Amino acid sequence: MPRRYKIYQMSAIALASYAEEKENDVYEYKLSAASTERCKTYTAKHEQSDNALFHQIMCVINGEDFKIDDEINLVTDLSDVIFYIDFKDIFDRDSEGEIYKRRQAKCKSMFHPNGIELDFGKGFKRYVTFEHSNSMGRLSRHAFIREDICEKVRRRIMLDMKIGMCQLSKLYSYVGLMFSDGTRIDGIEIDKPHRVIVIENPIHIEKNVPVITVKADEQSGSMKKYSRVESVTNVEVQTFDGEGLISKQYAKVIDKVYC
Repeated sequence: MPRRYKIYQMSAIALASYAEEKENDVYEYKLSAASTERCKTYTAKHEQSDNALFHQIMCVINGEDFKIDDEINLVTDLSDVIFYIDFKDIFDRDSEGEIYKRRQAKCKSMFHPNGIELDFGKGFKRYVTFEHSNSMGRLSRHAFIREDICEKVRRRIMLDMKIGMCQLSKLYSYVGLMFSDGTRIDGIEIDKPHRVIVIENPIHIEKNVPVITVKADEQSGSMKKYSRVESVTNVEVQTFDGEGLISKQYAKVIDKVYC
């Protein structure tokens, strides 16, 4: 039976009901264990299939050599480390109405760098916004992760590389793949020569592309203000988007592991 993880799904609407306003349209969250429990989506199973992200988080909290008992089908180690918030009926609603306008303001504060504080039964922990997959984006769900390990996990999934100018859509797609269901295969030596090759990725220059970005303005209280900036520029596009090939012999090895 494929391994699954206990990952809670929270209701943004329920969480917003506990928000405390500190200044104009800036809210703070500090929910007790009882309040946190009431914010879990009651219709969700609160289980997620194994994926690359969960493995990397487990490495951060348990060390590189951690092992999971093969008899354990539902892993609970991450139940207070990472969770998903369902923002359905929040940002996809017209903010002209007072109810949705106020609700959106409360939910925007969840993405503040200070994060939110929740108690999943092991004491208060601070959580900050993390990432989401494409399918999560379509469902208006977003992951939040414990603040003390966020940067360590991010560095691992980025292979400790510092990203400069890049196409954000491709970066987000790469990170989103970490949430995709998968089975980890150990000991198959993918790094040996002649097993896997990556096709060269030629660059195409697309000229006169409209670009919309943001720039930081002056600090206003505890919130930083940003302005929309529009321009027209030339953009580098990677033609093959990281295409790779695998040898027939090595494919048989992997197929055998998968049975």
